[in-house]
Amino acid sequence: MRTNIMRRAMGLLAVTAALGSGCVMTNVGSVHSSVDITRQFQGLEINPNYRYWYLNQENNPFGVLGLDREYDFEGGPQWGTLDPDAAKFKKVVGLVQSFPEKGSKASGFEIMDSQGRQIGVWFSSLNAGVTVDSNKRMVSVTTPTPWLRPYSMFLPKRSGASAPGVGRVKVQGQKI
Repeated sequence: MRTNIMRRAMGLLAVTAALGSGCVMTNVGSVHSSVDITRQFQGLEINPNYRYWYLNQENNPFGVLGLDREYDFEGGPQWGTLDPDAAKFKKVVGLVQSFPEKGSKASGFEIMDSQGRQIGVWFSSLNAGVTVDSNKRMVSVTTPTPWLRPYSMFLPKRSGASAPGVGRVKVQGQKI
């Protein structure tokens, strides 16, 4: 009898886990590197079915997002809208390409929904994570935030940082 109760509990747990993971998986999007998308941004080619945003400030952008018009975007205050027909688009894409994150280069990526359909593009030297709610047609993008940590080629490198901009500075092997 006790074995029967354990089997039922394990079965219920397995069904719950399967249903729960199915719900989570429907909201997972993916980002895939694409030489074609890189070329499109370098050639300033736009998709007329996309709306565009830039990450961070217009004069210090870290990436450009293009998203199918059927989807809404949960961007937040660090994202600005970008008209692909304006000179601002050329400026922002040029800045993203000319000033990549240290040790990286700007590249193009396809943004896919959970069914593997391309719903957008990403051009940046930063990695990105994407959440796509296909039912609500809502997309959110997560990236590192290098603009929150102090950086300068004149400052010593930071080590042991536990949060952006927090850590110990080493100067010639001594902790300050």
